[in-house]
Amino acid sequence: MAYAGIKTKTMNDGSKNIYVQFKYLSKRYPEKNFTKLFGCKTEKQAFEKLQEIKLEISKGKDPFISTKDTLNDLYDDRKAVNLKNRSWKPRTVESYDYFYNRYIRKTIGHKRLSKIIYEDLRKLYDVEMAHVENSTKNQFKRIVRPIFTEEIKKGNIHTNIIDSIETYKMPIKERLELRTDEKNIDIVKKLYKAIYQYEALAKNQKEEFKSFLMLVVMTAHRHGELRQLKIEDCYINKKIFIAPKTITKTKEDYRFPIPDEIIPYLKTIKSGLIFPTLKKGSVDMLFQRLLKLANIETFNGKRISPHDLRSLLLTIMIRDLKIDSVLADTCLNHKQRGVIKHYLSFTYEDVEDAYMRYWDYIRKD
Repeated sequence: MAYAGIKTKTMNDGSKNIYVQFKYLSKRYPEKNFTKLFGCKTEKQAFEKLQEIKLEISKGKDPFISTKDTLNDLYDDRKAVNLKNRSWKPRTVESYDYFYNRYIRKTIGHKRLSKIIYEDLRKLYDVEMAHVENSTKNQFKRIVRPIFTEEIKKGNIHTNIIDSIETYKMPIKERLELRTDEKNIDIVKKLYKAIYQYEALAKNQKEEFKSFLMLVVMTAHRHGELRQLKIEDCYINKKIFIAPKTITKTKEDYRFPIPDEIIPYLKTIKSGLIFPTLKKGSVDMLFQRLLKLANIETFNGKRISPHDLRSLLLTIMIRDLKIDSVLADTCLNHKQRGVIKHYLSFTYEDVEDAYMRYWDYIRKD
């Protein structure tokens, strides 16, 4: 069906946008891109939106005034404020942006909050995020709910529809021994050896990815923190990283030794991030490729994650190498709880020695 004044145009990138030109109450309005302005994907949607616009005009309102009331606008504003007052760390921004841009911006982000309905949220959960683990879907509520709450306080909306979507309980992680019958030390040794055979799809990323995986396997530190390390945090002559509190989960600086294996790569970095091209969404893909290359078998396709290396390090240090359990915990930069944090502490030399023993054990055939 043809609609007067409404037509579809193909843009330079191949996408199709709906344009509308109309006259109402003796005023002719210039051609407007209804896809960009209101998210219309068909000429019928544009026609229906035009009727709403005419109603607003008849009430003396200008529907084309740029107001920041879409979810995208409000999210971007909230991010800018939290970056300015440093309420969000760079790691939080990266995590939120990755999730928001992938699942929200182009699906419901163009809508005004008052126009987002339960069916929109259900479709987002059941279709757009169908492949996402239930616990990961909770990220949606963490990001979007505060925006609705703030707009309710301002009186712009009256209901927080995000509350209509369920919050999933975080699953208890299955013990590693129930996911694989490989011995702990064998897993780490296999991963270590497989790194040398790892090939990146892009040649310029080969050494970056191999060095990142080496650091993950050998230190078992949180990959989110490793990805934020800068060469300025690295003291190659002393073989020490000093992770600044701005990137650590404990909000404290901490030191840990640099494996010899990545020093040649570090010497190629002049400034800025040590792993400049590595993004949050790539880490699991890299690690799963490494597991396959290492030929580590699991039961019924169950998964091993980079975070499991923290458990492996603790178990091997304590059980195999007889390293004090609190010292092993300190190597991972865990915050000690209770009275022990007031009476027991270890020096960097203690941590370094524990790591050296662990690395020697890994390197042995």
